[in-house]
Amino acid sequence: MSHVPHLPDLSEPTVIAYQRILDGESLAPDTTGLDTLLSTGLAVAYPFTPDTYTPVQPRHAGLQMVQIMHTHLQALTAYADAMPDLLVNLRDRYHQTRTPDDLVQHLVGRKLINERIAAEHSAARKEVLAAQPGSRKPEDLQLSFERDRAGLRRGLAMRTIYNASVRRVTAIGDWARDMAAVGGEIRTIQGRFPRSIIFDRRVAFVPVYTDEGEGSPDEAVMITDPLVVARLSHVFDLFWERADLWLGARAACPDMGLTTNATQRAILRELCLGRNQKRAAKNVGISAAWLNNQLRELRLKLGVETLNEVIYWWAGSPDHDVHD
Repeated sequence: MSHVPHLPDLSEPTVIAYQRILDGESLAPDTTGLDTLLSTGLAVAYPFTPDTYTPVQPRHAGLQMVQIMHTHLQALTAYADAMPDLLVNLRDRYHQTRTPDDLVQHLVGRKLINERIAAEHSAARKEVLAAQPGSRKPEDLQLSFERDRAGLRRGLAMRTIYNASVRRVTAIGDWARDMAAVGGEIRTIQGRFPRSIIFDRRVAFVPVYTDEGEGSPDEAVMITDPLVVARLSHVFDLFWERADLWLGARAACPDMGLTTNATQRAILRELCLGRNQKRAAKNVGISAAWLNNQLRELRLKLGVETLNEVIYWWAGSPDHDVHD
């Protein structure tokens, strides 16, 4: 890999040294700025008179300075081209010597979790993938917006998945519009999906899971194992492909020719899997009251009185074959 040479010093001491030469002064060899004048051809030394120099017309030295700049640009370009391969090589060597405990870290406490996430966000250079199945507090949205906006400005791609139920939450709707305005992409999906935040497909943060499901928000797992992170990224991509663009034309279009909407279909799928209404509402990401409201609307639309009749209709309906 090419080494980047030092640039000439173009600061005020160099200008002062040039003026002193113009004034006919003798300069000691260690005078600040003199080395720059000599290296760039802006001054030449008398061969037989110590500490005496002759100024050179700047336009004559300009071509040499431009050539120096081109040399540096070529070196910097070579350096930039070589850096990604070097880092990948070193990363692979690093992971080969790590123990499993180094690659999967259990983080306890929101302060520590937020510090690690903020550090990885600052270090990200390509993309941030976020899957947020639950709602978020307004203060958390504001904090993430400032951080994400800064990332978008430095060229990051940002993709976020929410549950479709948050479209009715004003704070998240405002956040989504603000994020879309600065280049973020936000989609929503019906039903369950796993929570994760992934930076550059290099490091991932996921919840701690128990037998009852996702654990406390005060605990998280930070994963840097390349194979595991690649798997988590692939799962995110699968859900992203199924998700609906929140603010785009597709999201604004109604379900043409269907009896059910996407929320109702998600509810019916959960019920047909044997879940009770309370569990189905949780898995879809809506309240039990909203689930009852959706089922009531569907019974009225179908002209039936019981949920069993709705389920019977659903099994043979064209809506059943729709893959949201």
